[in-house]
Amino acid sequence: MILTRYWFIMSVISLSAVLVIFEIFIFYPHNDFESYAYGQTSVIEPLNLGVEPTNSSFNAEGTINTILFLRGKSNDTQPVVNDINTNLSSKYLLGGKWRVDVLKDNVTYFKTNFTMIETDGRNIHYHTIVYKPVSNQSVSQDMQGKLGTFFKNKSSNSSGFNCNVDAYTNGVLEWENVPIAVSFINSKVIMIDIKDEKTIEHFLRSPIYGLINSIDLIQQ
Repeated sequence: MILTRYWFIMSVISLSAVLVIFEIFIFYPHNDFESYAYGQTSVIEPLNLGVEPTNSSFNAEGTINTILFLRGKSNDTQPVVNDINTNLSSKYLLGGKWRVDVLKDNVTYFKTNFTMIETDGRNIHYHTIVYKPVSNQSVSQDMQGKLGTFFKNKSSNSSGFNCNVDAYTNGVLEWENVPIAVSFINSKVIMIDIKDEKTIEHFLRSPIYGLINSIDLIQQ
């Protein structure tokens, strides 16, 4: 009888210990996984720049990620520039960063810095493109909207602005008052279209693409 009671008590204790260990291994990892999953899925959907109401104010930034190569024939009327930074027969990798600030649909700041290098690793150089505020300048026929004003195109879920910029090469100002058109596509992709006649086709008559990494709405 005593042995039977002893065996019963030990069985109860052993079963309780097993249940405790089982609970530790089962429930604790499950709780950690729930916490991790919640953190991963709690990201707020970014601002849609194509459908926001007028007088939008926001800051956005991202990266430059593209390959440039000449599409079509070069403009033979342009002078040939013989320097290490220009090779119209090559392909170039571009990588860098950009940022834009918009206050009530007026672009107050735009800047991009990127490295430009041939795909075979030669002729590396660096560019900085900076927005230049517009005074009393006329709008050319091929540029829609007022310069420096942020516009939206709901039909194509895109937005953007046109402006004039100064372009630097390796820290030295090389081209002034260069017209560019900046487009934000589906609030995910940026496209910078440089009017390359001004830069003697240095950017190979091709748009520069990048990613939109963040858009922060400024509350009015």
